[in-house]
Order: sequence, then structure tokens, then C-alpha cells
Amino acid sequence: MAGDRTRGLRPAGDEDPVWRLWRALPEPWRGAVIGPGVEGWENITENIDYKLNLTGLPELIQAEMAWMAHWQATDGTRASVLALSQLANILRRAIRDHHPFPPSLRQMDWEAASALQTWFYTTRWGRFPSAGVRARLRVVFRFARTALIAACHEGPWWELDYWHPRCDPRIPLSSREPMAHYGCTLTLITHPWLREAVKWCLGTLLEAGTLRWTTVSQERLRCLHRFDRWLQIAFDNPLDVLGDPTSAAGQAAAFRRWLADPANRCDPGKPRRMATKVAPRLINDDLRAVGELFEFMAANHDEAGRVLGPLAAPWARVTAAHAASWFRQVSRIPHERLLNDEHYVDDRALGQITAALPLLGLPKDQQMPITRSDGQAVTADGMDDPQAMRMILLQILTGRRSSEIRLCDFDCLSAPTDRAVEAAEGEDIARFRYAQSKIDIAPDTILVDSEVVAIIEEQQRWVRARLPGVAPKHLFVQLLGNRSGVKPYPSGTYNWRLREFSSLVRITDGKERPVQLSHTHRFRHTKLTRLAELGLPIHVLQRYAGHATPSMSMHYIAHREEHAEQAFLATRKLKADGTTIVFSRDDHDRLHLFDRADRFLPHGWCLLPPLQTCDKGNSCLTCSVFVTDDTHTQTLARQLEETEALIHRTATAFLQRHGRPMPDDNVWLAQRHAERAALQRLLTALEAKPGRACQGAGCPTTPATGPVPITLQRPGTPQ
Repeated sequence: MAGDRTRGLRPAGDEDPVWRLWRALPEPWRGAVIGPGVEGWENITENIDYKLNLTGLPELIQAEMAWMAHWQATDGTRASVLALSQLANILRRAIRDHHPFPPSLRQMDWEAASALQTWFYTTRWGRFPSAGVRARLRVVFRFARTALIAACHEGPWWELDYWHPRCDPRIPLSSREPMAHYGCTLTLITHPWLREAVKWCLGTLLEAGTLRWTTVSQERLRCLHRFDRWLQIAFDNPLDVLGDPTSAAGQAAAFRRWLADPANRCDPGKPRRMATKVAPRLINDDLRAVGELFEFMAANHDEAGRVLGPLAAPWARVTAAHAASWFRQVSRIPHERLLNDEHYVDDRALGQITAALPLLGLPKDQQMPITRSDGQAVTADGMDDPQAMRMILLQILTGRRSSEIRLCDFDCLSAPTDRAVEAAEGEDIARFRYAQSKIDIAPDTILVDSEVVAIIEEQQRWVRARLPGVAPKHLFVQLLGNRSGVKPYPSGTYNWRLREFSSLVRITDGKERPVQLSHTHRFRHTKLTRLAELGLPIHVLQRYAGHATPSMSMHYIAHREEHAEQAFLATRKLKADGTTIVFSRDDHDRLHLFDRADRFLPHGWCLLPPLQTCDKGNSCLTCSVFVTDDTHTQTLARQLEETEALIHRTATAFLQRHGRPMPDDNVWLAQRHAERAALQRLLTALEAKPGRACQGAGCPTTPATGPVPITLQRPGTPQ
């Protein structure tokens, strides 16, 4: 691989580290011919009858190739015996013909190996190697050689130019982080002074637990790669970005404008489907990445010289003012809830999905008729991926993230507590432990019903049949290169499979919008929305979602107009005259009754719009927007009895203390008399019209009055 560093491979005066690795190999792997005597060779090699012949090669290369073959076997893939044997033949011919080649495979990158392979084929057979032959050898240099370099490297792991946790176990992964089967290439950053600083910064933050591997490899490094590309375009001398702190604000603003162009987010030569607009959050991520790098280097000036050597000199000019200028360009994004159902999968779309899902698990030699959303009937070939079918079913039924299903343990079911079994009232339930990897403090178990249990048990039987004699680590497994069963189903394969399925079935929702199954987070929104619509308390919803805060759970709830109207109609009440209280959609939008728990009273309901405030205190009984019905009769009767008893008790105490009755115009007594009268009017109205609600029945009635005669006096006339 181009740009691999060899610093730290062999300290001066010591033996080559590869001999330490070679001595640790089992005895059958240390011979010139590897194969005879190796236990389980038929399961390790890709060709049972083929042996790995290393005779005639330099001893150092023999040791390297033996270790690489053994690493492939322990990694769970089959040892690339054919590719390594071909490489051995190429090197033996190069030795015979005195054709130069590097003295070590660690110093032979893929370009050099490909050139040797081309020379071998053209000189021996007069043709170029086929694409399949090149790909076979490429696998050896992609993973096995990377693991060899990492195992021989005696410096910090972050000094290497290619990071891959699968090949380098020194790279820290959090306990809840998914097993990473992807790496990142640091040589994408072309400026050496920037690349070495990025390695040191990201490596330190990873070891400290400040960042996770997923964030570094999938996000942070890409942000800094874009920064490196911008430096080439924006400056004649890219080191000027480390110069005068007063210029940092303008430079950060220029970088922000450059990031706002969607074309600049794609790597040159790699065309992708570009969006019409770059989200502010993505721009902020790039600005924060640069600001944090500047902040790290400014805080570690003294140590930078020892760690980076001469490449630390340009960073000596960086101060905290540089970092502050870049951080100030991070825009504030209002956290406003999107009151729509954009991420909600309605019943129409779910019906189409579940009807066509068997196609995912159907063998390729079988066909199945499906009806697309436009009514077109087609016959499609099976996609032969029952694992993807079960994963999407579990996401729909449980609302878990795709990684939480894809990476869950094989033995993920356990018995529920006795209290849970009692509450289930005879329904079969179990506790499902999913792969919670996003929030450390969040729970990682939920209760599931018999339907989910059946899907999981079916998948367990399928894995046992595919991997006999193996104790798989994950419920959903990688099918190729996974002899030991430790590798999970690849995320890229899952997304690709769902994209193919979506394009074939062409699912649309009730608003004729296309539904892409590769956006599986929509099923999480859907599940949480439906639980909320069933009246699940927010703290229970938060526990089920596995969120750290209730506000995050509420972010997932879709505001569906039809559910809001149905829920409000369920609270329909009647006026005192027996007519229905009618609300238009505008009235409903203003009231938001179900969003205001303070409008539910112990003895009725308050119909005051939530944007208005109430200054009546405890005078609901005599309020015109107070509604009650016969379900509150006992409460109102008890309140009337207690009010009369309170009046009698207080009046008696007043008489005993003052020697005279409490006057009727006493403020306290007048209020209690008004409450008693209102309660009597309410009970009378409910008794007169049983089964109907009454609005404003407690208000005092004002007798109608006729016209009042008055005398108008003309100006200037005597009175």
C-alpha cells in the first residue's frame, strides 16, 4: 500500500521483529512447506490439495509469508494459499533472472507487487494477468500485509499510515462499539505536517476515550481530509493557515463558504450523487474538527517537538486564538421540532413491505409475483438473503437501530422477571438484549412478544445449520471468510440489499412518496410514534427507545394530523343545552388539548385555549369554559357536601369568637356561597340531562332586564 511507513519496524542493533512473530507460530507453520501437519488444513486453505511452498525464498520473506498465512487462518478467513504460492513463484523467478524486488514484504507495497506480477506474466506467457488473478493477490496486500506491518511496528500504533482494528488490535475500541471491519487511510492527507499532527491528535483522543473509532474513521478523518484539499486550493503556501491569528477568522469563514458547495464534499475523481444543499450540521462538523486540531496542538507545544520531530516546527505558531476563531464560525442550529410525518411509515407502505418481504429470503432459483405501488404486477427472482429479511422485520417490530439488530449477540434472549410474566397475563414474552452502541448510559434490553421471539429463534436455527460446530458470536453473521463465526453481517451488504429490494418493489406511502428501505431509521420513528399514540408515558417511552433524555425521544414522535383529530374527537363533550361542542380544525390547532395536561381538572375539563392565561384562580366552577359530565357527579357531590360543612364549621367558630354571626358580605363567605351555588347548579343540570356534558352550567344566571327610561336634557334649557 502506497505511503506505508516503516519507522519503528526494526530498532537499531536489534533483530528484526518478524522473527519474534515467527517463533510464536505453531511448529507446522514454521517449515519451508506449510500444509502437512497443520490441524484442520482442509478448513483453512482454499484448496485442500495445495501446499504453500516457500523454498528458495529469502528467509525474511519466508517468515513474513508464513506469518501472513497463519494470520489469515486465525482471522477466520481461508489462507490465500494460491495467491501466496503465486507470489513465491514470482519471487523465485525474479531471483533466477536477477530482477530486483524489495528485501521484505513490508517494504513491497501493492504497486510494487502488481508490477512484479505483470513482469512475471509478460515474460513467461506473453500476456497481462487477468483481473481475477490481480484481485487474488490484492487480498494478501490489503489485510494480511497490513496486519504484518502493525504486528512488527514497535512505536505508537497511530504512527502508521493505515489504521484498521481488524489488522491492529492496539487500536482502542469501546466496549459497546461494534466490531469494526473497516479502516482509514491517513495518506489521503497530503501535507506531511498536517498528516502527522492529525495522527497524533486523533490517536490521543481515541486512547483517552474522547472519540470513538466509528467517529474517527467515518467522520473526523473525512472532515480533515476536506480541510487538506481546501489548503491546496486556497493558499499558495498552505502553512499560512498557521500564521497570524488575526487572519484565522477570515480563513475559517472562507473554509465555511467552500464547504457550502456540495461539489466540494466529493473527492476528486469519485463522482457521487450530490445534494442541492449542504446541511449546516455537516459544515459545523468540519469546522469543529479543524478547531479541535488547532486547540490540541496549541495545548501541546512542548510535547509536539518530541513526538513529531521536525514536522512540529510549523505548529509552533498556533495559539488558542486560532482555535477560538475557527470555533466561532460554527453556526447555531435551532433545535426546533419538525411537526410532520416525514419519517413515519404509514400503514399503506408497511403493508407493501410485509407483502413483498418474502422475496428477500427466497432462493435465487425461485420466483415470486409481487404488485408494485403503481398496480403493476411483476414476477421477481428471489434475493436469497433470509438474514436481511429477518433483520428488517426485527427493526419494524422493535424499533431498534440497524446496528443494534445487526450486531446483537447470538444468545440475545433471556427469561423475563416474574413480575413481567404476571403483567403479560399469559402472553409469551422474553427479554431481548440488543447491541446498544451509541449511548453508554442507556439500557440495552427490552421486553418482546412471541412474534419477535419466533423470528430470533428461526435465525438461530438457520445460523447453526450454516455454521455447524461453531459457536457464533453474533445473531446475524457474515457468510464468507467467517469460519470461526465472529464476524457480523456487514452493514454495507445490508444497505445494498435493501436498496436493491426497494428499487424492485417500488414502495410508496399514502401520500405517494417513495419509501426507501435503506433508510431503516424510519422504522424507529414509526415504532416510537405508535407507542406514543397508544398513550405510553414519556419516561416509559424513553426507556424503551434507549435514550438518555426524554427530549430525544420526543424528537422521534411524528405529529400526524389524522391521529390528532381522532384523539381529540374521542374527548367530544356536550353543552348544557344538549348540543355538541363543535371544534373546527383551527380551533383544534389553537387548543392542543392533549399537549396541555393542566387543562384536565379533577371535576371536569377546561376549554381555555393554551395560549391564554387564566386569572380566576380556583373559580373553575363559575367559569363559562368549564365542562363536566356525569362521570364527575360523585366528585361534585362530595365537594358540595364538604363546602357546606366548611361553611357551617367556619360560621360557628366566627360566632363563638365574635359573639355575632358572620356577615353575608364577608369576602371568604361570599366566595364559598358562590361555590356552593355553582355546585348546586351543576348537579341540577347533570340530573336534568343524564349522559350529557354541561358547559358553563355553574355560571350565575343574570335576570333579563327591560329598557331603562332616561330623560335627555337639551343644552340651555332650565332643569
